[in-house]
Amino acid sequence: MREIQPLGRANKPVRRIVSLAPSLTETLFFLDLGERVVGVTEQCDFPPEAREREKVGSFIKPDLKRISKLKPDLILALDRIHEKFIKEARGEDLPVFAVPSAKSVKDILCIMEEIASVAGQEQGRASISLLRERLKSIRERVKSLPPPRVFRLMTEDPIIAPTRSSYQWDAMRLAGGWPMPLEFEEPYTSVKLEEIVRFDPEVIVSCGARGKEERRRCPGCRAQNPPCRRIVEEIGKWEGWRETTAAREGKIYPIPCELICRPGPRLVEGIEYMSRLFHPDA
Repeated sequence: MREIQPLGRANKPVRRIVSLAPSLTETLFFLDLGERVVGVTEQCDFPPEAREREKVGSFIKPDLKRISKLKPDLILALDRIHEKFIKEARGEDLPVFAVPSAKSVKDILCIMEEIASVAGQEQGRASISLLRERLKSIRERVKSLPPPRVFRLMTEDPIIAPTRSSYQWDAMRLAGGWPMPLEFEEPYTSVKLEEIVRFDPEVIVSCGARGKEERRRCPGCRAQNPPCRRIVEEIGKWEGWRETTAAREGKIYPIPCELICRPGPRLVEGIEYMSRLFHPDA
């Protein structure tokens, strides 16, 4: 079983934190460290208080000079996405900690514990324990039920889905589903439509990307891009997709992106959400 390596300890008390990823920002606030957060990326939008913090560039391209001016005691970055930044920050002797990529929900909880430890916020473990209790409750509710075959559509052109190396795959499993068994080292991969038809998902979940069909507008609608036009409302009619059990039975569902696309505390809410989709009578 994969183990998350300790992130280490800060060289001095952590009073000023910069976060370079939305999931890390959410985790910091969840651990009651929000008052210490002095800088975030432009994409860090939850909780609402995070939007009030100094912006230090984008998630993909953080600004080293802006970050340095904030005199942080701790910078949290993602080891793969921010590899170049981490090297540059360490060259400037800045206190940057590289957070590893999570391959499972267990990894995410372990990473949260490591962040609490690095920041000297040991009482945050109590909040993490509550997340574990919620996961245990889901497991007890669905463990005796047959898991439906589930396909998670991330993008439709090309078709991208999570593999067994992704925490999203693990989240669907914990929700009581049987995700499409994609055996790859990378967390996400392209999938051929014929492979999906052969797998024949009983449930399809998607974040509800913008649809393609032109539709008659409802009376009074002035939206430039009506939110009702989503892939999930259209995909069941597409060639190939309409042959799946999920399409025939009307079990193609949207799921809020923030509940599954961010490896942070709200993922547990996403697992609860999916468990209700997979097992509505449980």
